[in-house]
Amino acid sequence: MTIAQVRVKATIQSTWKGSTSIKWRDAMAYLENDRITLRYLRMGQVVGEDVFPFSSLIDIGIKIPDELKLDPQLPHFGMKFYVPGSGEKTLVLTIGSNLLIYDEKAFKTFIHRVFEVLINGVKVKLLLARMRGGALNMDAKWEDGTLRIVTVRSVRKNRRERNIIVLTSEGKPVPLFSDMEDLDIEEIEMDNKKVEAWKIKHFYEKESVVSYLFVEDKKVRLYILRYLLTYRKDYVELLIKASEEFPTIKAEFQEELERELKELGGLDEMEQQVLMALYSGMDPLTLHEMFGISEKEIEDIYDRLIDKGLLKLVMIRKVVDLTRDGRKLVNKLMKYNMGVM
Repeated sequence: MTIAQVRVKATIQSTWKGSTSIKWRDAMAYLENDRITLRYLRMGQVVGEDVFPFSSLIDIGIKIPDELKLDPQLPHFGMKFYVPGSGEKTLVLTIGSNLLIYDEKAFKTFIHRVFEVLINGVKVKLLLARMRGGALNMDAKWEDGTLRIVTVRSVRKNRRERNIIVLTSEGKPVPLFSDMEDLDIEEIEMDNKKVEAWKIKHFYEKESVVSYLFVEDKKVRLYILRYLLTYRKDYVELLIKASEEFPTIKAEFQEELERELKELGGLDEMEQQVLMALYSGMDPLTLHEMFGISEKEIEDIYDRLIDKGLLKLVMIRKVVDLTRDGRKLVNKLMKYNMGVM
């Protein structure tokens, strides 16, 4: 049964064919519970069809370089499939500029429905509020749950947003990924065995708690991360640790970090070391002694980092502190083991 349909422009890159050429075709895309079907159009007539079963899906929401896009100003969406005997196929969907034929809002709704098909109803295990106020909550027990994408209210942002929740067996919605503060992977005991689960620090019932989410299927973990990367851009830094098992996502994080460094004019090794030292809480007035350089040299470095928006001047004698952008950048440098002191 068709869940959604939309008019698109589509291109397919295949490792089996070994072709790097890009050929865009008009098509109608049809979403079903287990597949996407493309019916190619020419002069309003169907002239061919391709079927992409979700059982062959290996990645979704992949980064599309601008040089491969039909029009960088329009939304694009990429999915990668593995077909035995044919290798990898990358399907890229977008829309044309003719508003009489293509509907951007309908296209974005279609893409969101794809995520809903892949995520909604997946069975998971939840250990809710295992830690409260920094102490173990002995009343917390593992319980069954299912994933759902719904509209929830962010308490801290005071606004409604679409996000993933866990619906418990009792029908209670738990917005794990709303107001999320940290996400890590930790080995924990469940049903007398050790499992690797997502350790999620989030705001729940008017306080910060730590819960654990066990998603057995690696593909589903990928879909969750891709959804958050697509629709919750404000969580990008929090997703780095959970993305370690997915080399493609990690490479995208690395590329994004390098892009940020390039946009900032680049950081030399000493500038990275200074940022790391300040981030760790070292006194900016005595930092030159640690690096064995003069006060003039360290102040010149501070001036360059202030110009790049990574430091702010607190006192006249070059007492500085990291800006929000500076902290975000150092956080990434630490997680990628760059600029290690």
